[in-house]
Order: sequence, then C-alpha cells, then structure tokens
Amino acid sequence: MDVEVKVPADLDTLRELIVKRYDSLSSRLQQVADFVMEQPMLVAVETMATIAQQANVPLSTLSRFSNAMGFDGFTSMQILFRDQYLNRPRDYKERVRKAREMEDVPHDSPQAIFQDFGDANIDALEQLQVMVSPQKLERAVAMLEEAETIYIQGMRRAYPVAFYLWYALMKSDNNVVLLDDHGGMLSPMTRRMNEKDVLFTVTFNPYAQETSDLIDEAYKKNVPIIAITDNQMTPQGSKMEVCFEVQEGEVMGFRSLSSSMYLAQTLAVSLMCREVK
Repeated sequence: MDVEVKVPADLDTLRELIVKRYDSLSSRLQQVADFVMEQPMLVAVETMATIAQQANVPLSTLSRFSNAMGFDGFTSMQILFRDQYLNRPRDYKERVRKAREMEDVPHDSPQAIFQDFGDANIDALEQLQVMVSPQKLERAVAMLEEAETIYIQGMRRAYPVAFYLWYALMKSDNNVVLLDDHGGMLSPMTRRMNEKDVLFTVTFNPYAQETSDLIDEAYKKNVPIIAITDNQMTPQGSKMEVCFEVQEGEVMGFRSLSSSMYLAQTLAVSLMCREVK
C-alpha cells in the first residue's frame, strides 16, 4: 500500500523529505535523489532530457522520482528549484574585471590569496542566501525561542562557530550551554538534556565522532536538533529537525567559516530581537 506524500511547498521541504525517505527508495530513485541534492542549479535550468542524461537514468525514472515525492510530474517538482535558484544575484561584469586585473599577479602572492578567499567567500555567501529560505530561518529561531535550554556543540573546525553562537546567546535571556569534552565532562553535561531543550550542532566533513554520538543521544531522547553542516545527506541528516546545508568557500584546500558564522550570527541576533519585543 502506497503512503500518501504531502506535496512539498518549497525546496527546503523537498530536501528534508528526500533525506527522510532516502533509505526507502529503490537504487534508481536514490540515484536521482543524489543528483538533485548535489546539482540543484542544473535541475533548475536544464531540460528533463539533459537532467536524465546527466543523472544517468531514463526519463521515466525522473517521473517516478517526482511522483514518489508527491508531485504529479517532474516539471511540477522542477518549479521549486527554479523559484529558488533563478534569481541568484551575481555581478559577472565586476568579477570579470577583477579577474583581468589579477592576470599578472603570482597565484601564491598575498594579494592573489586575499582576492581568491574574497571571491570564494562571496560565492559561498551568495549561494547560502539562495539556499536558505525564510521559512527555515523562522522555524529555527522559533525552536530556539521555545527551548528551556539551548545546548551548542561543535568540534575542531566547527568549534569557532559553536563558540561564537554560545558567546552571542550568553548576552540574551536564554539558558545556553556550550558542550565540549574538557575534563571528560561531555556526558555529565548532557545528562539532563530532554525534549524541552534544543541541541544545536555544527559539523563538517570529516564528521567528528563525538558530534555523531551526541546527535544519536539527543535523537533517542526526542531532543529537537538544529544543525549547520556541509551535507544534509549524511546518515545523521534524517535526525535533524532543521538542517542548514552550508558550502564554504575554499582556497588551496583551506575552507572558510564565513558562511557558517554569517548564519550563526543571523540566528543569534534574530533570537535576541524576539526578546526585546
């Protein structure tokens, strides 16, 4: 017996549905799921035939995938991608001008590295502005506002983002706990965590085992989870109530944190603004 699926009203809802239903899909439909999650811009602008070719599946598989997500056809699903991606702001002329100015500058010079990081971060920030919907931001802030205690955790490269969010929210009226493993205190600090609280995690590839274990623990306790991560399709993705997928700028293997910090600052300030109304 087929389970009736509510038609997603926006791309965020569709992505969450894909993550939650991924394991129940056939291998062919999983192939389409992987493609639409990894190449949303291509799905927004290309024809169905081109998308099928790029995803290496028959046209009929695209139709079956869209039906499995509750749509009456692939075109209906594609509208969500077009609505979100075709209005992406880009000043291409200015980018071309800057690139020409840099042609004679050594690629490993401070000036070139400065420019490369700037361009990479600008691209990442623009992409994040398109990816994150007002509905998802509102949902996350509402969860934080209603939580009795906000637990925040991030390891290694993710730690600065977690620490900043904790620091910012310490200025608010919220009960906020920064989780770390100093002195082996992580387990005692989470013992009282319950469904009235919120766990906010920041985790990037390679994903810290401590964070994965914490997400599992929170999920078992029915604690709502908000996450900033670089891949919503991780095994932990289906356990997150709100998942912000962030692709940071990268230069010579060094990944930035600008977009994650931008998002953390947005959430912190939005929550504090609620308190003064």
